[in-house]
Amino acid sequence: MAHTGDNRGLRGPTSGLVCVAALVVGLVGCATSRSPAGARPAPVAERIGVLLSEPPFDRVHWGLLVADAESGRTVYEHNSDLLFIPGSNMKVPVAASALGLLGPAHRWDTAFFSPVLPAGGVLDGNLYLRAGGDPTLGAPFYPQGGAAERLVDALLSSGVREVTGRLRIDVSGWDSTSVPDSWMVEDLPGVAGATGGAFVFDRGELEIRVRGASRAGELPSVDWSPRGADTRPFVENRVVTVAGPIGAPVRASFLPESRRWVIDGQIEVGGSLDLTRAARDPVRLAASALTRALRERGIRIGETEILWDPNVPIESGCTSGSIPSCPEMHRLEGVESPPLIDVVPQILGPSQNWMTEQLLRTLGAELGERGGWPEGFSVIQPFLERDARVRAADVHWEDGSGLSNHNLISPGALVAILRYARDQSWGPAFRSALAQPGLQDSTLESRLLDLHGRVFAKTGSLSHVNALSGYLVGDDGRELVFAILTNGSNLPASQIRGRIDAIVLELSRN
Repeated sequence: MAHTGDNRGLRGPTSGLVCVAALVVGLVGCATSRSPAGARPAPVAERIGVLLSEPPFDRVHWGLLVADAESGRTVYEHNSDLLFIPGSNMKVPVAASALGLLGPAHRWDTAFFSPVLPAGGVLDGNLYLRAGGDPTLGAPFYPQGGAAERLVDALLSSGVREVTGRLRIDVSGWDSTSVPDSWMVEDLPGVAGATGGAFVFDRGELEIRVRGASRAGELPSVDWSPRGADTRPFVENRVVTVAGPIGAPVRASFLPESRRWVIDGQIEVGGSLDLTRAARDPVRLAASALTRALRERGIRIGETEILWDPNVPIESGCTSGSIPSCPEMHRLEGVESPPLIDVVPQILGPSQNWMTEQLLRTLGAELGERGGWPEGFSVIQPFLERDARVRAADVHWEDGSGLSNHNLISPGALVAILRYARDQSWGPAFRSALAQPGLQDSTLESRLLDLHGRVFAKTGSLSHVNALSGYLVGDDGRELVFAILTNGSNLPASQIRGRIDAIVLELSRN
């Protein structure tokens, strides 16, 4: 399963090699080739070599490349041309490519259109919402449920109080594939495997609140957000309130045939429980939530319809998928996202999977044929070859977030992409968007604290996969670009992270 959090980094002495062995239960041996007092330290290659070769780390598949940021000169190399499963390090090429191709000022636009203009508050016809996969229609940019309210505010500001026709939500610019083929089933219920789409609220997450009744045997209350307008619930309550000890804890199971989460188990009288799950049917849920918000704000409107298929005639000579460019359509009002440069920190620092996949599919929608994974890959790969000098053979794509264990990339490719990003006008902002030691909500929050303000890096973690790549400012002020990838360790992730951090500490000493 995927992880975005990491344990606190292991601290080393002020000189010589870092001894991590004593901090790991059951691990014996320690790199001990310290230089005598006053002597010059061993070369960095020798010190890192000891860290890689000491048991049990000698059985780990290591890939490293460390280069001088300015000149590109190699400082240290080990299997840098081999391919590794990178975990969330896959977010680095996605974010850098998006900034390079779309530009840091790129914004998503979710807007209402109609072939007629409102008169006296009445829109006599159908109302269209053109959705483009905006990843910011939820936290941290809006509170839970706030994006739907913001869209209603936009429509009200256009003067609409009643719609005689339907609300037709056009999501046909994106394919309807819910998740990449190679994601593991065990990841799908959790938020790490949240489903995307052209119109989704709250990062594809469903917050479920269970509250025990006042008496045993009574049905507890179950509520959820985003909350839709459908009479058919997205969550079915089968939980039982009990007076005594709980025999079966509350659990949530998704039923594909009914497109709903079923909550069953037991909860104590007056008890409470909050669950967060992947919405699994997020486009329909967002459409229903918007309909509910419109009606709650007093806007009368007909049924809601989702336009899934592209190039289907709708009205006034327009087709689905091309509403903004149709001359017969009037843009009423809409919601524009923050610029991409403000979105990237919410992806890289906390390692946010769902937003990364939305960004990748956006590249396919904006610069390819459709908002899908294959289209996004077809846009990114030639860009990386041309602008970052990354060979096609050095990357294999399955997703953008790194949740798939079928992704592959070489340390050399990661360093090339990081050096490319560093040289762009948006390079400093990209570097600051990466995780940093001690930074709250960053995946390096509790690691490498001795290098606070000097490490800017992307973590990566899957089963038997740990990685770290980014920028490091050494003791002498020189900036390094590095990529450290590990696969197949069969060791606790905390041990591998500790050894990776020990390598970064040695690099900082130059």
